Amino acid sequence: MSSCEEDDGYVPFSKRPEWNDVKPIAQDDGPHPICPILYSEVFKDKMNYFRAILKSKEKSIRVLDLLEEVIQENPSNYTIWYYRREVLKAIEQDESIEYDIQQEMNLLNDMGETDPKNYQIWNHRRFIVEKYIGSDNKEKEFLSGVLLEDAKNYHAWSHRQWLLKTYGDWNGELALVDRLLSLDHRNNSVWNHRYFVISNLNPSPFPLPLIEREVEFAFNHIRHSPNNESPWSYLKGLFKGQKISTIYPSLLDKLLEMKSKYIGCSHVNSIILDIYQEQNTKISLENSLNICKLLSETIDPIHKNYWNFKYNTISDQLKLIK
Repeated sequence: MSSCEEDDGYVPFSKRPEWNDVKPIAQDDGPHPICPILYSEVFKDKMNYFRAILKSKEKSIRVLDLLEEVIQENPSNYTIWYYRREVLKAIEQDESIEYDIQQEMNLLNDMGETDPKNYQIWNHRRFIVEKYIGSDNKEKEFLSGVLLEDAKNYHAWSHRQWLLKTYGDWNGELALVDRLLSLDHRNNSVWNHRYFVISNLNPSPFPLPLIEREVEFAFNHIRHSPNNESPWSYLKGLFKGQKISTIYPSLLDKLLEMKSKYIGCSHVNSIILDIYQEQNTKISLENSLNICKLLSETIDPIHKNYWNFKYNTISDQLKLIK
């Protein structure tokens, strides 16, 4: 019995009747490899047959079976996934070959459970959805499950946002955000998704009613955890393309109230500083300088150099007014 056959009952391709017509191609490392990789016999057997198929350019159901076995050995191999897509496109054009694309989704679901942050799996998934499945609520349900398991999975967020932009099914997105924030209100990925949703469903710059609603949403989370940077960053982003002091001047009073309540919170001081700088009056800029000193010397000394830079910049701005 070969060492291949001794590995968990694995049957080498040379012992499989349906592969008798294929001559495997071994990896050529040259006559004197400096540091050869110690591949397992099973891995070498599968790759040797894959090289043969790659050379012959065969595209068939048995090739899909081979590729699935190779992928199980190395799920990150781009070439394998690429050739799998080429095979799928070829058999789609061949009426004599039947293949249920749901089998492909089942494979991706299974592999996604064991390797949820593998780029190649997600890239292949996007290809399958875009070419064969299209808009399907099952895909959103699948992604919701992934994100409830790991709400910081970049690939899942990227795939979901692509799905939304491509097919436009925005129903339930803010509800998902609320649910995920209830589990972890510090998760910046969830805050980013909320901004992604409202920015795609509303004109830019945002109208005041939307800003007022979202500011209150952010405030509710800030009151729960004032030093959580995520809702503060979200709040700042709401005013992209317009000045806070112009579109929502009353926000300053609310922030000043928070400043007195949340002593030592650098985030509220930072936004107040921005508003004062926007106002660009002698009094507001002098107030800005005081905040810069407070931040650099007391509240946020770790970023002292930045706040000193801001202090010097505002000082120059103040000279132009005086």
